[in-house]
Amino acid sequence: MQGAIAATLLASTVPAQAEGAEDGQKDWPVFRRVDIARHSKIDDAWVTFQGNVYDMTPFIRNHPGGHEKILLAAGGDLESYWNLYRQHYNSPTPMEVLGRLQIGVLHDDDVEAEEKAKEAAAASQSSAPLDPYENDPSLHSAMRVLSQTPINAEPPGHLLTDSFITPNELFFVRNHHPVPQIDPATFRVELLVQRGDAAERRYGSAGSLSLADLKTQFTPIQVTTTIQCGGNRRLEMTQLEKTNGASWQVSAISTATWTGVSLRELLLQKIFPAHGISEADVWQGKSEFAHVHFVGADGMEASIPLRKALQPDGDVVLAYAMNDSDVPAKHGFPLRAVVPGHVGVRNVKWVQSIRLSREEAYGTWQRGMAYKGFGPSLKSLEGVDVEAIPSLQEQPVTSAITSIVRRPSAPGGAAQDVLHVAGYAYSGGGRGIVRVDVSADGGRSWQDARLTHGSTQPLHRAWAWTFWEADFPVAQGGGAEVVSKATDAAYNVQPDSVRGIWNLRGINNNAWHRVHLPASSEGAQAP
Repeated sequence: MQGAIAATLLASTVPAQAEGAEDGQKDWPVFRRVDIARHSKIDDAWVTFQGNVYDMTPFIRNHPGGHEKILLAAGGDLESYWNLYRQHYNSPTPMEVLGRLQIGVLHDDDVEAEEKAKEAAAASQSSAPLDPYENDPSLHSAMRVLSQTPINAEPPGHLLTDSFITPNELFFVRNHHPVPQIDPATFRVELLVQRGDAAERRYGSAGSLSLADLKTQFTPIQVTTTIQCGGNRRLEMTQLEKTNGASWQVSAISTATWTGVSLRELLLQKIFPAHGISEADVWQGKSEFAHVHFVGADGMEASIPLRKALQPDGDVVLAYAMNDSDVPAKHGFPLRAVVPGHVGVRNVKWVQSIRLSREEAYGTWQRGMAYKGFGPSLKSLEGVDVEAIPSLQEQPVTSAITSIVRRPSAPGGAAQDVLHVAGYAYSGGGRGIVRVDVSADGGRSWQDARLTHGSTQPLHRAWAWTFWEADFPVAQGGGAEVVSKATDAAYNVQPDSVRGIWNLRGINNNAWHRVHLPASSEGAQAP
């Protein structure tokens, strides 16, 4: 059907000579807006951008943001959506993809009419902010900014191990959209339970709670946990072969103490009684419900298994405080889900509704390609049922070197220096770190690092990272290839190479971390 419609439209249009065609550029068919508007379905989706026409149909199911996002623009223009999802402007990849999908150009009359409409709209809204990111919070000057709109930023790696608890100003920021402006006085979080057929996505209410309700109706709990972005250390993968996503170095990981409401208690006190749901049925596998969705005010939603939410020692918190202060706006004010041991994207910010569901969350960040683990042989998602691949929840064991300091030998002593090496180690699922091995010769020989802060956490409830350090004698002024690898409580060990774990999305990079220290240098710090 789609092919027949496209053929009819192409036959009915007169190929126009594109500007610059005399220099060898392609002559594209010209389409009218009214014709493009007819192509607005998942199996027949056309869009325009900057006067060009694109058939998104072959790509739509593999869109990293999920097919729903493209369908919003199907039959229309991409510009207003790209202005919201600014990550499209931060990489050449989106334009490269579009280039392969171009089928024509928009008629000059339509281009002119739409430009005039934009100008008129801008004039009528001159007093209103036109940039949805205009009110986003500022960042500390030390932060390395990967993207300003939306905010994606990490602290310098060498600052990570200065403090076991990351200062709020240096906590990495991974946002997908503009930061919502939320009035705490009127804020309420909706409590919902799935009803009817799954395809309907219909939910019954179990009430709602204000911020004051959360603070007065529940005993506050605290949990200190590390949150790590799925793309931490992606840069190393991208240096091997192109991936899709921000080039995080070693600092898309941070640790804070969060205060708030136990999700387990909220489920048992508010949601389960309102709909006659039994906790025993959940543990015995008799309940129809299996997932808890968190929906953010920015439109993002993600989910975790209900069993994780109900575990008495799972420590899932709906946090209203971060390091003894209100959660900062860029980190989720006034309410953030904190899911210890699970990948950062499940720790949803600006939570405005909590849904008990039979199925995992819909959309980009749960069912799309963004947080799915593909193998190194997969170079294209063509023909791949992305939804069938399990969503990332717990992450593998990892470590990183954050600083190397050269300590010269004392006058009259041996002609050698000492390298003082420091870093962090972390494993998902609450699996503690039992050992970190460090090498100064590229992995030919090893020594055990000293485990410091975080090493006394319970081995199977170790939500936070563990710091480590080691000292190596090296020839005076000599170079070194410093390597770290960690082992967790389940005796999972980091793989030695990025090559074997490379994937399209550049997630879960837990290969040995390597830092080359040149001869005569005073030391090295993670950028």
